[in-house]
Amino acid sequence: MLIVNASPRTSGKTTDTAWFGHALQEDGFEVEGFDADHSMQFWSWAQAAKFKFEVHKKATARFHEEVELPEGKISLVDCGHSENHPQITDSLFKVADLVILHLAPTEADWLRVERPVEDTPFRDIVKRSAVFRADGKPPTTWVLLNRCSPSSPRDKGMTRFYAERMEHAGWNVFTTVIPGLGQYAHSMNFPITGAMDTPFGDLVVEMKEKGLLP
Repeated sequence: MLIVNASPRTSGKTTDTAWFGHALQEDGFEVEGFDADHSMQFWSWAQAAKFKFEVHKKATARFHEEVELPEGKISLVDCGHSENHPQITDSLFKVADLVILHLAPTEADWLRVERPVEDTPFRDIVKRSAVFRADGKPPTTWVLLNRCSPSSPRDKGMTRFYAERMEHAGWNVFTTVIPGLGQYAHSMNFPITGAMDTPFGDLVVEMKEKGLLP
């Protein structure tokens, strides 16, 4: 299974990918990572912190042609920003089983997704991959709200406002949200433990309940 973590801009997706990968592994899934971002932060973090799953460097517009995905594993991709690297995003969406759109509950992020000034709206990037896919349909896509105020859970404040706004716009939105905590913001290049005891563990549980994981 190939899960692509994507966003138009910097939205904490590298951090989310690393923590989510560890939560999956702690829950018993076999995990493999791919860094499809030229910054190579996901890959370098894996080396520095000695992740228990392998992360490969693969920032290429030929991902769909060059990567042979292993059976029985969940392959997680940290995708380069769609605004800057649309060709990489297009390649990944041709073969993705699931796309997770990482979005902070802010007007800036919402505009980047729904009404970019010059770039292609994220919805259209997802849709245009359909013609290249075997089933002729775009990949299933869910929104993960992150960098949320710890005092504003899913049913309150701006987190609720943007969750409902995205749902009204036709997006699938996870109930699980990721709070903006120093535990995540400052974890880069450090080992990750106990991920299943965090909201990333809640995300794994929600995805299993929704039938989004094998």
